[in-house]
Amino acid sequence: MTTTELATASARIPEVKQAVRVLVVGQTPPPYHGQALMIKMLLEGKMPDVELYHVRMAFSDDMNQVGRLQLGKLIHLAVVISSIIYYRCRFGIRVLYYPPAGPNLVPLLRDIAILLSTRWMFAKTVYHFHASGVSELIGRLPLPLRWLARGAMSGPAAAIQLSELTTPDAAALQAQQIFTVPNAAHDDAHRLNFSPRLRQADSLLKVLFLGTVCEGKGVLVLLDACADAIAKGTRIQLDIVGSFQPSEFREQVENRIRAAGMQDVVRLWGQQTGEDKWRRFSEVDLFCFPSHYQSEGFPCVLLEAMCFSLPVISTIWRGIPSIVEHGKTGFLIAPHDHSRLSGYLQSLAEDAALCLNLGRAGRTRFCEQFTVEKYVMGLRQAFINVGRS
Repeated sequence: MTTTELATASARIPEVKQAVRVLVVGQTPPPYHGQALMIKMLLEGKMPDVELYHVRMAFSDDMNQVGRLQLGKLIHLAVVISSIIYYRCRFGIRVLYYPPAGPNLVPLLRDIAILLSTRWMFAKTVYHFHASGVSELIGRLPLPLRWLARGAMSGPAAAIQLSELTTPDAAALQAQQIFTVPNAAHDDAHRLNFSPRLRQADSLLKVLFLGTVCEGKGVLVLLDACADAIAKGTRIQLDIVGSFQPSEFREQVENRIRAAGMQDVVRLWGQQTGEDKWRRFSEVDLFCFPSHYQSEGFPCVLLEAMCFSLPVISTIWRGIPSIVEHGKTGFLIAPHDHSRLSGYLQSLAEDAALCLNLGRAGRTRFCEQFTVEKYVMGLRQAFINVGRS
Protein backbone atom coordinates (compact mmCIF):
# COMPACT_ATOMS: atom_id res chain seq x y z
CA MET A 1 0.00 0.00 0.00
CA THR A 2 1.42 3.38 -1.02
CA THR A 3 1.76 6.36 1.27
CA THR A 4 -1.17 8.00 -0.51
CA GLU A 5 -3.33 4.90 0.00
CA LEU A 6 -2.41 4.76 3.69
CA ALA A 7 -3.41 8.39 4.13
CA THR A 8 -6.73 7.81 2.34
CA ALA A 9 -7.48 4.73 4.48
CA SER A 10 -6.71 6.66 7.65
CA ALA A 11 -9.07 9.42 6.62
CA ARG A 12 -11.92 6.90 6.41
CA ILE A 13 -11.40 5.76 10.02
CA PRO A 14 -13.99 7.61 12.17
CA GLU A 15 -12.56 9.83 14.87
CA VAL A 16 -13.04 8.40 18.38
CA LYS A 17 -14.09 11.28 20.59
CA GLN A 18 -13.24 11.10 24.25
CA ALA A 19 -16.15 11.24 26.69
CA VAL A 20 -16.80 14.61 28.30
CA ARG A 21 -15.96 14.37 31.99
CA VAL A 22 -18.15 16.46 34.30
CA LEU A 23 -17.76 16.95 38.03
CA VAL A 24 -21.22 17.36 39.57
CA VAL A 25 -21.13 19.29 42.82
CA GLY A 26 -24.51 19.23 44.51
CA GLN A 27 -26.93 17.97 47.12
CA THR A 28 -28.73 14.65 46.82
CA PRO A 29 -31.45 13.54 49.27
CA PRO A 30 -31.81 13.96 52.15
CA PRO A 31 -33.26 16.52 52.56
CA TYR A 32 -35.98 15.94 50.00
CA HIS A 33 -36.50 18.99 47.82
CA GLY A 34 -36.59 19.67 44.10
CA GLN A 35 -32.92 20.47 43.56
CA ALA A 36 -31.68 17.41 45.44
CA LEU A 37 -34.09 15.13 43.55
CA MET A 38 -33.09 16.57 40.18
CA ILE A 39 -29.37 16.14 40.86
CA LYS A 40 -30.04 12.55 41.92
CA MET A 41 -31.93 12.04 38.66
CA LEU A 42 -29.01 13.52 36.72
CA LEU A 43 -26.50 11.18 38.36
CA GLU A 44 -28.67 8.13 37.75
CA GLY A 45 -29.34 9.00 34.10
CA LYS A 46 -27.69 7.28 31.16
CA MET A 47 -25.55 9.73 29.20
CA PRO A 48 -23.60 8.34 26.24
CA ASP A 49 -20.30 10.19 25.75
CA VAL A 50 -20.52 11.85 29.18
CA GLU A 51 -18.83 10.65 32.36
CA LEU A 52 -20.20 12.07 35.61
CA TYR A 53 -18.32 12.31 38.90
CA HIS A 54 -19.97 13.53 42.08
CA VAL A 55 -18.97 15.58 45.10
CA ARG A 56 -21.96 15.53 47.41
CA MET A 57 -22.94 18.65 49.27
CA ALA A 58 -24.37 17.74 52.67
CA PHE A 59 -24.75 21.09 54.37
CA SER A 60 -28.28 20.27 55.58
CA ASP A 61 -29.86 17.05 56.84
CA ASP A 62 -33.37 18.49 56.90
CA MET A 63 -35.19 21.53 55.57
CA ASN A 64 -34.92 23.45 58.86
CA GLN A 65 -31.12 23.59 58.45
CA VAL A 66 -31.25 25.05 54.95
CA GLY A 67 -29.80 28.58 54.82
CA ARG A 68 -28.55 28.59 58.42
CA LEU A 69 -24.94 29.18 59.48
CA GLN A 70 -23.59 26.35 61.64
CA LEU A 71 -20.09 25.26 62.68
CA GLY A 72 -20.52 21.83 61.09
CA LYS A 73 -21.24 23.50 57.76
CA LEU A 74 -17.91 25.34 57.85
CA ILE A 75 -16.11 22.03 58.37
CA HIS A 76 -18.09 20.45 55.54
CA LEU A 77 -17.24 23.43 53.32
CA ALA A 78 -13.55 22.57 53.66
CA VAL A 79 -14.34 18.92 52.85
CA VAL A 80 -16.26 19.89 49.69
CA ILE A 81 -13.48 22.18 48.45
CA SER A 82 -10.83 19.51 49.11
CA SER A 83 -12.93 16.87 47.34
CA ILE A 84 -13.37 19.07 44.26
CA ILE A 85 -9.61 19.64 44.06
CA TYR A 86 -8.96 15.89 44.46
CA TYR A 87 -11.37 14.90 41.66
CA ARG A 88 -9.97 17.58 39.35
CA CYS A 89 -6.40 16.40 39.84
CA ARG A 90 -7.09 12.66 40.04
CA PHE A 91 -9.32 12.32 36.96
CA GLY A 92 -8.39 15.34 34.85
CA ILE A 93 -11.97 16.62 34.76
CA ARG A 94 -12.36 19.80 32.72
CA VAL A 95 -16.05 20.69 33.25
CA LEU A 96 -17.46 21.80 36.62
CA TYR A 97 -21.23 21.55 37.12
CA TYR A 98 -22.52 23.75 39.94
CA PRO A 99 -26.05 24.70 41.10
CA PRO A 100 -25.95 28.22 42.59
CA ALA A 101 -28.13 28.93 45.60
CA GLY A 102 -31.17 31.17 45.54
CA PRO A 103 -31.50 34.64 47.10
CA ASN A 104 -30.22 33.68 50.56
CA LEU A 105 -27.04 35.24 51.93
CA VAL A 106 -25.52 32.26 53.78
CA PRO A 107 -25.69 29.85 50.79
CA LEU A 108 -24.38 32.64 48.53
CA LEU A 109 -21.34 33.09 50.77
CA ARG A 110 -20.80 29.33 50.56
CA ASP A 111 -20.96 29.47 46.75
CA ILE A 112 -18.46 32.34 46.67
CA ALA A 113 -16.01 30.38 48.84
CA ILE A 114 -16.30 27.19 46.77
CA LEU A 115 -16.08 28.88 43.37
CA LEU A 116 -13.19 31.19 44.27
CA SER A 117 -11.26 28.18 45.61
CA THR A 118 -11.87 25.75 42.75
CA ARG A 119 -13.42 27.23 39.62
CA TRP A 120 -10.09 28.47 38.24
CA MET A 121 -8.92 24.85 38.00
CA PHE A 122 -11.55 23.91 35.40
CA ALA A 123 -11.62 24.82 31.73
CA LYS A 124 -15.41 25.23 31.75
CA THR A 125 -18.06 25.89 34.41
CA VAL A 126 -21.75 25.10 33.94
CA TYR A 127 -24.34 26.58 36.31
CA HIS A 128 -27.71 24.92 36.77
CA PHE A 129 -30.21 27.37 38.22
CA HIS A 130 -32.58 25.14 40.19
CA ALA A 131 -33.31 28.08 42.50
CA SER A 132 -34.20 31.53 41.19
CA GLY A 133 -33.10 34.97 42.24
CA VAL A 134 -29.39 34.83 43.11
CA SER A 135 -28.63 37.68 40.71
CA GLU A 136 -31.30 39.79 42.43
CA LEU A 137 -29.57 39.22 45.77
CA ILE A 138 -26.14 40.05 44.35
CA GLY A 139 -27.51 43.33 43.03
CA ARG A 140 -28.62 44.30 46.57
CA LEU A 141 -25.31 43.50 48.30
CA PRO A 142 -22.93 46.16 49.65
CA LEU A 143 -20.45 47.14 46.97
CA PRO A 144 -17.34 45.20 48.16
CA LEU A 145 -19.32 41.98 48.62
CA ARG A 146 -21.09 42.54 45.29
CA TRP A 147 -17.71 42.77 43.53
CA LEU A 148 -16.56 39.60 45.27
CA ALA A 149 -19.72 37.71 44.27
CA ARG A 150 -19.49 38.79 40.66
CA GLY A 151 -15.80 37.96 40.53
CA ALA A 152 -16.50 34.46 41.82
CA MET A 153 -19.61 33.73 39.77
CA SER A 154 -19.67 35.75 36.56
CA GLY A 155 -18.92 34.44 33.07
CA PRO A 156 -19.61 30.69 33.19
CA ALA A 157 -19.17 28.78 29.95
CA ALA A 158 -22.84 27.86 30.11
CA ALA A 159 -25.92 28.07 32.28
CA ILE A 160 -28.94 25.80 32.40
CA GLN A 161 -32.24 27.46 33.20
CA LEU A 162 -35.49 25.62 33.91
CA SER A 163 -37.73 27.98 31.99
CA GLU A 164 -37.53 31.23 30.10
CA LEU A 165 -39.93 32.62 32.70
CA THR A 166 -37.60 32.18 35.67
CA THR A 167 -35.46 35.08 36.83
CA PRO A 168 -32.72 35.98 34.31
CA ASP A 169 -29.86 34.77 36.51
CA ALA A 170 -28.01 33.23 33.57
CA ALA A 171 -28.00 36.47 31.58
CA ALA A 172 -27.22 38.58 34.65
CA LEU A 173 -24.14 36.46 35.38
CA GLN A 174 -23.09 36.71 31.71
CA ALA A 175 -23.22 33.05 30.77
CA GLN A 176 -21.64 32.43 27.37
CA GLN A 177 -24.34 29.89 26.45
CA ILE A 178 -27.81 29.40 27.92
CA PHE A 179 -29.71 26.11 27.73
CA THR A 180 -33.34 25.64 28.78
CA VAL A 181 -33.95 22.19 30.30
CA PRO A 182 -37.21 21.76 32.26
CA ASN A 183 -37.31 19.60 35.35
CA ALA A 184 -38.83 16.13 35.19
CA ALA A 185 -40.43 13.43 37.32
CA HIS A 186 -40.37 9.66 37.29
CA ASP A 187 -43.57 8.12 35.96
CA ASP A 188 -44.61 6.47 39.20
CA ALA A 189 -48.25 6.56 38.18
CA HIS A 190 -47.48 4.20 35.31
CA ARG A 191 -45.30 2.03 37.55
CA LEU A 192 -48.18 1.69 40.03
CA ASN A 193 -50.78 1.11 37.28
CA PHE A 194 -52.69 4.15 38.52
CA SER A 195 -55.75 5.29 36.56
CA PRO A 196 -57.82 8.41 37.32
CA ARG A 197 -61.39 8.03 38.48
CA LEU A 198 -64.51 10.16 38.12
CA ARG A 199 -65.47 11.56 41.50
CA GLN A 200 -69.08 11.19 42.59
CA ALA A 201 -70.99 14.44 42.32
CA ASP A 202 -71.93 14.55 46.03
CA SER A 203 -68.56 13.45 47.43
CA LEU A 204 -65.83 15.47 49.11
CA LEU A 205 -63.34 17.37 46.97
CA LYS A 206 -60.05 15.92 48.17
CA VAL A 207 -57.26 18.50 47.89
CA LEU A 208 -53.52 17.92 48.34
CA PHE A 209 -50.68 20.28 49.15
CA LEU A 210 -47.23 18.64 49.11
CA GLY A 211 -43.93 20.41 49.56
CA THR A 212 -42.04 22.40 52.15
CA VAL A 213 -44.72 23.70 54.50
CA CYS A 214 -43.82 27.37 54.86
CA GLU A 215 -45.47 30.72 54.34
CA GLY A 216 -43.78 31.27 50.98
CA LYS A 217 -45.29 28.12 49.49
CA GLY A 218 -48.77 29.59 50.03
CA VAL A 219 -50.03 27.28 52.79
CA LEU A 220 -51.84 30.05 54.66
CA VAL A 221 -53.37 31.29 51.39
CA LEU A 222 -54.67 27.78 50.75
CA LEU A 223 -56.15 27.49 54.25
CA ASP A 224 -57.97 30.82 53.84
CA ALA A 225 -59.31 29.73 50.44
CA CYS A 226 -60.58 26.45 51.86
CA ALA A 227 -62.25 28.29 54.73
CA ASP A 228 -64.02 30.62 52.26
CA ALA A 229 -65.14 27.72 50.07
CA ILE A 230 -66.43 25.75 53.05
CA ALA A 231 -68.35 28.78 54.29
CA LYS A 232 -70.13 28.82 50.92
CA GLY A 233 -71.14 25.18 51.19
CA THR A 234 -68.27 23.36 49.45
CA ARG A 235 -67.26 20.04 51.00
CA ILE A 236 -63.48 19.79 51.13
CA GLN A 237 -60.81 17.58 52.65
CA LEU A 238 -57.30 19.06 52.63
CA ASP A 239 -54.15 16.97 53.08
CA ILE A 240 -50.94 18.91 53.83
CA VAL A 241 -47.79 16.83 53.33
CA GLY A 242 -44.27 18.08 54.05
CA SER A 243 -41.92 19.27 56.73
CA PHE A 244 -42.53 22.61 58.40
CA GLN A 245 -39.95 25.34 57.82
CA PRO A 246 -39.24 26.68 60.32
CA SER A 247 -40.62 24.10 62.73
CA GLU A 248 -42.38 26.90 64.63
CA PHE A 249 -44.54 27.53 61.56
CA ARG A 250 -46.58 24.45 62.48
CA GLU A 251 -48.12 26.33 65.42
CA GLN A 252 -49.18 29.16 63.10
CA VAL A 253 -50.81 26.68 60.72
CA GLU A 254 -52.62 24.88 63.53
CA ASN A 255 -53.88 28.19 64.94
CA ARG A 256 -55.23 29.16 61.51
CA ILE A 257 -56.99 25.78 61.23
CA ARG A 258 -58.58 26.13 64.67
CA ALA A 259 -59.66 29.73 64.01
CA ALA A 260 -61.48 28.58 60.87
CA GLY A 261 -63.01 25.54 62.60
CA MET A 262 -61.37 23.17 60.11
CA GLN A 263 -59.91 20.64 62.54
CA ASP A 264 -61.97 17.88 60.89
CA VAL A 265 -61.14 19.08 57.38
CA VAL A 266 -57.34 19.45 57.37
CA ARG A 267 -54.89 16.61 57.93
CA LEU A 268 -51.20 17.30 58.59
CA TRP A 269 -49.13 14.32 57.50
CA GLY A 270 -45.58 15.59 57.93
CA GLN A 271 -42.91 14.69 55.39
CA GLN A 272 -43.59 11.55 53.36
CA THR A 273 -41.46 9.89 50.71
CA GLY A 274 -41.57 6.82 48.49
CA GLU A 275 -44.77 4.80 48.39
CA ASP A 276 -46.41 6.86 51.16
CA LYS A 277 -45.96 9.96 49.05
CA TRP A 278 -47.40 8.35 45.91
CA ARG A 279 -50.37 7.11 47.94
CA ARG A 280 -51.22 10.71 48.82
CA PHE A 281 -51.23 11.66 45.11
CA SER A 282 -53.37 8.66 44.18
CA GLU A 283 -56.07 9.31 46.79
CA VAL A 284 -56.98 12.94 45.99
CA ASP A 285 -58.83 14.86 43.28
CA LEU A 286 -56.87 18.11 43.04
CA PHE A 287 -53.39 19.49 43.72
CA CYS A 288 -53.00 23.04 45.08
CA PHE A 289 -49.68 24.84 45.27
CA PRO A 290 -50.21 28.63 45.61
CA SER A 291 -46.52 29.41 45.91
CA HIS A 292 -44.90 32.83 46.03
CA TYR A 293 -41.64 31.41 47.37
CA GLN A 294 -38.74 33.77 46.71
CA SER A 295 -36.40 31.19 45.17
CA GLU A 296 -39.11 29.17 43.40
CA GLY A 297 -38.01 27.97 40.00
CA PHE A 298 -39.82 25.05 38.44
CA PRO A 299 -41.57 23.02 41.18
CA CYS A 300 -41.17 19.27 40.69
CA VAL A 301 -44.29 18.59 42.76
CA LEU A 302 -46.43 20.06 39.98
CA LEU A 303 -44.96 17.54 37.54
CA GLU A 304 -45.62 14.72 40.00
CA ALA A 305 -49.23 15.84 40.37
CA MET A 306 -49.70 15.95 36.59
CA CYS A 307 -48.12 12.50 36.35
CA PHE A 308 -50.99 11.28 38.57
CA SER A 309 -53.59 13.00 36.36
CA LEU A 310 -54.41 15.66 38.93
CA PRO A 311 -55.60 19.11 37.91
CA VAL A 312 -53.35 21.78 39.41
CA ILE A 313 -54.11 25.17 40.90
CA SER A 314 -50.97 27.25 41.27
CA THR A 315 -49.68 30.78 40.78
CA ILE A 316 -48.39 33.09 38.07
CA TRP A 317 -44.95 33.04 39.63
CA ARG A 318 -41.44 32.29 38.33
CA GLY A 319 -41.46 29.24 36.02
CA ILE A 320 -44.85 27.86 37.09
CA PRO A 321 -46.77 29.09 34.00
CA SER A 322 -44.33 26.99 31.93
CA ILE A 323 -45.83 23.94 33.63
CA VAL A 324 -49.53 24.63 34.18
CA GLU A 325 -51.64 25.71 31.21
CA HIS A 326 -54.43 27.89 32.55
CA GLY A 327 -57.83 26.46 31.70
CA LYS A 328 -56.29 23.35 30.10
CA THR A 329 -54.42 21.46 32.81
CA GLY A 330 -55.52 23.53 35.78
CA PHE A 331 -55.78 27.16 36.87
CA LEU A 332 -53.33 29.92 37.71
CA ILE A 333 -53.93 32.71 40.21
CA ALA A 334 -51.99 35.76 41.29
CA PRO A 335 -49.85 35.19 44.39
CA HIS A 336 -51.82 35.65 47.66
CA ASP A 337 -55.19 35.67 45.84
CA HIS A 338 -57.12 33.35 48.17
CA SER A 339 -60.45 34.64 46.86
CA ARG A 340 -59.77 33.48 43.28
CA LEU A 341 -58.40 30.20 44.63
CA SER A 342 -61.58 29.70 46.63
CA GLY A 343 -63.65 30.23 43.49
CA TYR A 344 -61.72 27.55 41.59
CA LEU A 345 -62.12 25.14 44.49
CA GLN A 346 -65.88 25.65 44.36
CA SER A 347 -65.99 25.22 40.58
CA LEU A 348 -64.05 21.96 40.61
CA ALA A 349 -66.06 20.62 43.53
CA GLU A 350 -69.25 21.19 41.52
CA ASP A 351 -67.90 19.84 38.21
CA ALA A 352 -66.31 16.41 38.62
CA ALA A 353 -66.00 15.95 34.84
CA LEU A 354 -64.00 19.18 34.49
CA CYS A 355 -61.73 18.02 37.29
CA LEU A 356 -61.12 14.72 35.51
CA ASN A 357 -60.56 16.30 32.08
CA LEU A 358 -58.05 18.86 33.36
CA GLY A 359 -56.14 16.07 35.08
CA ARG A 360 -56.03 13.94 31.94
CA ALA A 361 -54.73 16.89 29.91
CA GLY A 362 -52.07 17.42 32.55
CA ARG A 363 -51.04 13.78 32.27
CA THR A 364 -50.69 14.14 28.51
CA ARG A 365 -48.56 17.27 28.93
CA PHE A 366 -46.37 15.48 31.45
CA CYS A 367 -45.73 12.56 29.09
CA GLU A 368 -44.91 14.89 26.21
CA GLN A 369 -42.60 17.36 27.96
CA PHE A 370 -41.47 16.38 31.45
CA THR A 371 -40.12 12.84 31.33
CA VAL A 372 -36.81 11.72 32.80
CA GLU A 373 -35.51 10.83 29.34
CA LYS A 374 -36.06 14.36 28.02
CA TYR A 375 -34.41 15.87 31.09
CA VAL A 376 -31.33 13.66 30.95
CA MET A 377 -30.87 14.07 27.21
CA GLY A 378 -31.23 17.84 27.52
CA LEU A 379 -28.45 17.96 30.10
CA ARG A 380 -26.33 15.56 28.06
CA GLN A 381 -26.54 17.83 25.03
CA ALA A 382 -25.55 20.83 27.14
CA PHE A 383 -22.52 19.00 28.57
CA ILE A 384 -21.37 17.81 25.16
CA ASN A 385 -21.75 21.24 23.59
CA VAL A 386 -19.73 22.80 26.40
CA GLY A 387 -17.15 20.05 26.75
CA ARG A 388 -16.35 19.81 23.03
CA SER A 389 -16.59 23.45 22.12
